[in-house]
Parts: sequence; structure tokens; C-alpha cells
Amino acid sequence: MENKKLKVELGPDRSYEIIIACQNLKEFGAHLRSLQLGNSIFIITTPVINNLYGEQLTCGLKTAGFAPQDILLVEVPAGEQSKSVEQWLKLVEELYQFDQQLERQVVLLNFGGGVVGDLGGYVAASYRRGINYVQLPTTLLANVDSAVGGKVAVDFKEAKNLIGAFYQPRLVWVDLALLKSLDARQIISGLAEVIKYGVICDPELFVFVEEHYKAILALEIWALERIVVSSYAIKAQMVEADEWDNRGVRIKLNLGHTVGHAIEAAAGYAAYTHGEAVAVGMLCAAEIARGLGMLAKAELVRLEKLLVEVGLPVGVKGVSLEQIMDSLLHDKKFVRGRNRFVLPTGIGKVEIREGVSDKLIRQVIAGRLH
Repeated sequence: MENKKLKVELGPDRSYEIIIACQNLKEFGAHLRSLQLGNSIFIITTPVINNLYGEQLTCGLKTAGFAPQDILLVEVPAGEQSKSVEQWLKLVEELYQFDQQLERQVVLLNFGGGVVGDLGGYVAASYRRGINYVQLPTTLLANVDSAVGGKVAVDFKEAKNLIGAFYQPRLVWVDLALLKSLDARQIISGLAEVIKYGVICDPELFVFVEEHYKAILALEIWALERIVVSSYAIKAQMVEADEWDNRGVRIKLNLGHTVGHAIEAAAGYAAYTHGEAVAVGMLCAAEIARGLGMLAKAELVRLEKLLVEVGLPVGVKGVSLEQIMDSLLHDKKFVRGRNRFVLPTGIGKVEIREGVSDKLIRQVIAGRLH
């Protein structure tokens, strides 16, 4: 598979490429060196990814001309719990120590999934008021969504991504072969975001998942390439049109995330993956749309059928309605105290609605609690 190239066009000095291929990790060091983003590499990763691919990555960087003493790899625990102020501060301290040699110009490299990308991106955004960083995603979720767009953050108390920034990477490098490190649950979780893209604006992508989800779950490269390229292309277009999420375009990417984030927070960021929570959140959004007369029943049934087929949950347990409702109050998308939801009107189209009745929200969420 040859490199597929997409670009996020944000004007001079801030546009960046997305490069997608299979077994191209060995080429990464030379490409990074050619961009002249810096002479030292601070890598953030997880223990599992480090054990599998850390040596291959660092060897490639050394071969490309980065000196061994100018490469530092730091591990953070896998899981949403690492997206904390405490972990952010720990990384800033380690980066500060690494950055003490005056001749160093540090590039931060996020080598992991969405948690590593969000956390490391916020380290890059906040250290020295911003340093160059690169996303090298290793999960399906990051490979279709979170590595692109520059939303970086950590969680705080009961609110997901409460402390963060808009800060774009300088490169996104995808090696589809790295997805073979994932277990089935992680692959299924990532598919939730792909289905989301189909619902918001790409009915053909939705149909592709309906017809080929078994090939995707089996990590067949042709199927992975299709969903990654399509998802990133959609994300790139929306980021270009609405980088700061204030024009009513990019918010569409939050389908399922309002309730989904509340479920994650209510469950202590442990019981459900991001994709699992978003899957239930999408169904809640669809049921709210159905209750408002915006969505045909057949479309709701079709969405739920696909989620079940790929193995995503359609309900949650272990959390109360009040816990979820309390977390909803901290959602960043609410405006002047009024809730704001992305609601599907069909497969391939969504609308934004504010001020949805509390009664309807409670009724829909309660129906998804087991």
C-alpha cells in the first residue's frame, strides 16, 4: 500500500499533512527529519506500545540522524485516567528536564491512542506557550478521529476535557500495521467514531461499515484504509471550515458525545471506553430526535442494528440517571446554561438543537440504563 496523503489546510505555517500507509513506521524518522521541526524528540507512549514498537521507532529516528541522547521516551499508563492534571504536570516536569540543554529544539511525539494524543497535545500546547508536536496514532479511534483537529485536553473532576486548548499538530503519521496490537474491544470501540461520521454526513461510509464490518474487525488493510481515509477526510474538511468550533460546523462531530462524555464521567472513566459511551450517546441522540419528530423510526432501528452487529453496547449499567444528568451539566457544549445536542435527522444528516426538555432527556437516558 502506497502512502495516501491528505492535508488540513489552515493557511501558511499551520497546514499539515496526514500520511496513511501500512508498514511505514520505518520511514517515519526520515520524513520527520525532512520537516526540520526540531533536533530532539520527546516521545510519550504507553508500556504496551513501547514494548511492541518503541525500539523500532527509536532505531528509525537514530538512522534518520537524531542523536541517541536527543531522544527520550516516556511512558504513561494506558486508559482515560492518565488524562489528568497530575499526569500532565509530571510530563511537563520531565520535558523541562530534557529541555535543559540550550541547543535542543524539542519536538513532542505522541505515540499511542486518543488518551496519549490528547494529553501529549496539551503538554505541547502549554509548554513554552507551544512547541511543535506530531501525532503517530496506534488505535483505531485515534486513526479515524482524535489525532486530527488539534483539540487537546485533560479531564478535571467530573468533566471530560475541561482543561484544554485548540493546538494543531505539525504532522499526523498513520501506520495501519500498528493496529494489530489492538484487542477486539479497542477495535470495536474505534468503529463507533466511524459510524458517527456516516451518520453526520456520509451515508456511503455508513453502508460500507454495514456491508464490511467483519473485514474491518479482522483488520483487513483494504477495509481499514477505506474507513481511515474517509473519516480523516471528513474531519479535515470540518476543521478547515471551523477550526475553533464556533461556526456551527465542527460541533457536528460531537454527535453522541454529549451523553457519551457524561456516561464516561459518571462511570469514573473506567467501565466504558470512549467509543462504547459514544455508541450509547448516539442512540440517545437518535431517540431524542425521534421524540422531537425529527427522525424516522426505521433510521433509529438501522443505527441500533449496526451498533449491535459490530459489538458496541446499546445500554449501560453501574451508573445512575442522576450521575449522568449531573455530568451533563458540565458539558462544554452547553450555551448560557441551555443544553445543546447534535441530533440525527437521517443517516447522513444532523441538526443542532438547543433547549431540549429535561423530561425528554431523562426519559431517553433512563431507557438505556440496565
